[in-house]
Amino acid sequence: MTDLHLPPLLWLVAYQMGLHALLWGACSLLLREARAAVLHWAVFMLLLGTGLALAGARNEPREWLFYNGANLATVLAFAVMRRGTQLFMRVESHDREQLGVLLPILVVIGLAGPSPQWAPLRIVLSYAVQAFIVLRLMAVIGPALKAEFGRAAMWAVGGPGLLIGLIQVALAGHQAFSWRAPAEMQQDTGTNQALMYVYLAGAALFTFLFIVMVTQRLLASLREAAVRDPLTGLLNRRAMAEAMERQWLRHRRTQSPLAVLVIDIDHFKRINDTLGHAAGDSVLIHLSTLLQNHVRGEDVVGRVGGEEFLLVLPDTQPQNAIALAERLRVLVRAESLGTTISIGIAIAHSVDDSAESVIARADAALYRAKDAGRNRIEVAD
Repeated sequence: MTDLHLPPLLWLVAYQMGLHALLWGACSLLLREARAAVLHWAVFMLLLGTGLALAGARNEPREWLFYNGANLATVLAFAVMRRGTQLFMRVESHDREQLGVLLPILVVIGLAGPSPQWAPLRIVLSYAVQAFIVLRLMAVIGPALKAEFGRAAMWAVGGPGLLIGLIQVALAGHQAFSWRAPAEMQQDTGTNQALMYVYLAGAALFTFLFIVMVTQRLLASLREAAVRDPLTGLLNRRAMAEAMERQWLRHRRTQSPLAVLVIDIDHFKRINDTLGHAAGDSVLIHLSTLLQNHVRGEDVVGRVGGEEFLLVLPDTQPQNAIALAERLRVLVRAESLGTTISIGIAIAHSVDDSAESVIARADAALYRAKDAGRNRIEVAD
């Protein structure tokens, strides 16, 4: 039997995997939105550490748990990691595909037995299926990584992932061509020592990168919450002021037309007082959806007060702004919301010295519409 000097390194790597598992387990208690993915990663690290620990405890006589069990735990670890990562990236999980590949291989590994004659088969299958899992995962999540986190994140995750997958392919191939000399993990070889360092570096890099991405996603959610109205999901007053300022500067620079609509729900207080705030909220949500569905992609819609909405319409001529306002007014009246809307329109022109002045003129037109009987449109001078 080969003299065993590697198990202390195996135990060290297994210990590190256990620490990573504890870290992800603790994170799962704090990260509500990513909890399912984080729990998968905790189980991934725990299973990987368990597989390494079982390999480190190998001795004579050979027992199924320390040989076959170690291989099974390692393969299952990578399968759980793939599923958790796909959950985190919000891509299709491909559970059936993964089960179709895993199940026959797990059965063969489980039935092969711990004896040396079956070791090459177990090793080839273990590395081959791990390589498939890692390389398939990189192919699936690559576009999603680029879309959400950028090209740098895609390569930061995909590059090491591709390298690990290719290393596993090489290990499977090496064992396949050296069938009579099983390269079991507990043997003190340069290849096994290098593999342990790859595991250490890979686990640390995996944890670092995904903690960064979890943090980035949380910060993006906080930024989004800071500019969104919590009830309707529309931009809030602050975000609309910034959007209006950008469009105003563009208008001044290019002389492109710019229209502003200020919309107010008529007798909204009466709805709250007679039907309750839940009914009022329902009207607000319904109107916000209607507004979003009837504007262009470049238009900006926001809720800037209790029942007041603001539409910023770049590159919009006066007649088009009036036509849109009339269409919205008629739609609201026809929607049986139990109310109507009044609309003030302002078109930016030379008398305006700021974005606020355009909105002020639209607001003044709105009040004229309400004073004239509501369910009306007024255009600012």
